[in-house]
Amino acid sequence: MRIFAPIFATAVLFAAPATAQQASGVTLKAETFVAKMVKNAQGKEEPKLLPALRVIPGDPLVMSFAYANGGAKPATNFAVNSQIPNGVEFTRVPDTAAVVSVDGAKTFGALATLKVKTAAGTLRPALPSDVTNIRWTFARPIAPGAKGTVLYYGVVK
Repeated sequence: MRIFAPIFATAVLFAAPATAQQASGVTLKAETFVAKMVKNAQGKEEPKLLPALRVIPGDPLVMSFAYANGGAKPATNFAVNSQIPNGVEFTRVPDTAAVVSVDGAKTFGALATLKVKTAAGTLRPALPSDVTNIRWTFARPIAPGAKGTVLYYGVVK
């Protein structure tokens, strides 16, 4: 199953693709939000997540993947894999169990353990801007009727 949450960045369409692996009965819904300061009823500005229908470079994004087990049995071997969309720079993932890739999903690990080859052929520590993919692997089965959300943060390039 491939899910897309389209958003627009200065007339360029980009998407947050994600796949769910090996879990019959589990659905996955991808959504992209932009964090904006909005005036509340009292006229005070407060941060709010809004659907990312129109964004501009520098806008902070939240990429959200809601999963739900609508099946009759616990879902095992469940993973969510997300490619960082073109036009988005990864900034962080709040879930410490998530792993990232800096080589197009060939290898995954904690960002602090990954290296990137420079143009000169040397290795340097990977930076958040090097991240190409994120993976959440669920160690425990997802019970029938259970649901949850995984997410990461980015910024429009």
